[in-house]
Amino acid sequence: MSNEDDILGRYGRQFAAGEYIFKEGAVGEEMFIIHTGSVKITKKTDDGEKTLVTLGAGDFFGEMAVIDKDVRSASAIAAADTVCIALNEELFEQQMQRNAKIVKKILKNMSSRIRLMNEQLKNLTTKDFNMRVVNTLLMHVSKSGDNSVTSLSSLVTETGMDENKPKLLEILGAMEKAKVIVINGDSITVSSADNIGKYKQYLEMKKAFGEI
Repeated sequence: MSNEDDILGRYGRQFAAGEYIFKEGAVGEEMFIIHTGSVKITKKTDDGEKTLVTLGAGDFFGEMAVIDKDVRSASAIAAADTVCIALNEELFEQQMQRNAKIVKKILKNMSSRIRLMNEQLKNLTTKDFNMRVVNTLLMHVSKSGDNSVTSLSSLVTETGMDENKPKLLEILGAMEKAKVIVINGDSITVSSADNIGKYKQYLEMKKAFGEI
């Protein structure tokens, strides 16, 4: 038996697609590392439960539960059939003491994730659908680079516009007309962060001064 098989046998947890790994507000005693599959991190807002980020193999989540023992600040849901490695406080501290690189990676990921989640939560609570869509696409292209691609189905979830899809399509149509994005079926290609930034400025000017 390989070391990986041994770890999975001892600490592995299986979750079916759609299953809650933990819920916001619950007391947590473990953090999780995704071995296979994907996990959505969601948070309750006035408009319902919204997806903040979707994590994949190699990513970890729930680490604050073993650091400050506070309640879960968000929910984690298996986006697909998923296998995670669960680490309690004792195992987590062992790994932290053995490997400084793990400490650095965890701190770096925590910092960037908190920043990203704050941006996404702020974006999800804005009532300006245009800015909600533009900010979401701007986050995509800032992370993945020019000509980054996302899907319409993902964008519906990330913007929380499940019940406002016609409005989302209208906004995307205007952005394509402005040559900021290219739509091909379910695929959306974002030209560049610079173009999205300029389009955002245009919307802000339009909101401030009206049509010129």
